[in-house]
Amino acid sequence: MTNPRIERLFEHTKLLCFGRYVLTAPVDSRLAFGRDFPTLPNQAKDIEKVMEAERAKILKADRTAEITYFGKGPAPNMWLIRSFEDDTSKKLGLEGFDVYYIVGPHIFVGGDTTAKSSNTTADSILLRTVDVAKNLRPREPDEVPTEQGLCHEFGFRRLDGSKGNVLTQVGLHMAALPDVVFSVQSNQTLNANFPGNSDGLLKLIADRKREAGSSYPKLTTLREGRKKVHGWDGEESLVRRPDGTQDFEWMFIGENGGSVARPGNLSVAMRTKVEADRIGAAKASSLSDEEAIALWDRLLDGLKFRVAVPGAPADAVAIK
Repeated sequence: MTNPRIERLFEHTKLLCFGRYVLTAPVDSRLAFGRDFPTLPNQAKDIEKVMEAERAKILKADRTAEITYFGKGPAPNMWLIRSFEDDTSKKLGLEGFDVYYIVGPHIFVGGDTTAKSSNTTADSILLRTVDVAKNLRPREPDEVPTEQGLCHEFGFRRLDGSKGNVLTQVGLHMAALPDVVFSVQSNQTLNANFPGNSDGLLKLIADRKREAGSSYPKLTTLREGRKKVHGWDGEESLVRRPDGTQDFEWMFIGENGGSVARPGNLSVAMRTKVEADRIGAAKASSLSDEEAIALWDRLLDGLKFRVAVPGAPADAVAIK
């Protein structure tokens, strides 16, 4: 469905990247990152203070805690704290690694712990962290790299298109429509065998209705059913709440364990009448039902992989 107002909104667009994906959005749009590489923005100059504070925190938590290493790591622009949080951890060989990557003016924070049960050794942790450090670089918000890898809010990590178990979550905000939030969540490795994980969107909605009974809100259904998006054969439900909030959902369930091209779960939502992060708090929706559906279709169509990944159809790739 097309609409004149929405077509005008998309006369000038840009790509916004997150994880392996991009969205085609109006030029005055921005992304709010949810799950992302933990980052301390613009604190690289304070790396020693940040680490000293973490060392003090570790030692204060337990009188038997021990710092085994504190200083620069085995790769450039990388710092490291190794520690045992208490005597028990030391006996069990559970050594903690707090890793700080200097990425331009920012600090990216990582961590891991040695464990015999998972064959996680100090050497394997250090090898992985050196690889991460080697492939991290700063990224400006509107930069869209053309190489394989992951877009983070403040950086980019080069990564082969078939590697990495990635959990991604962002919200799109458009200046022209301040009450509208369009969000995307991709869970690459969701286990579809776990109860409830293999249920499609329409079954989940039917279950909600059954459980709520007469207390389920009186919704106006605008469109509902199967909807294929770039090879992802998913389901959608577009409804209007009694207060005028348009509440749209789409979900794709991939193979068990997922893959890069077909994640275990890919979920998209759009809500209107949002204010101060509260759905329904705004006085009114800025969109008619027709406009909301047209915007939804346009944004869904613009959700693609940034560059090609193994198994993705050509129309699912933004940069050929």
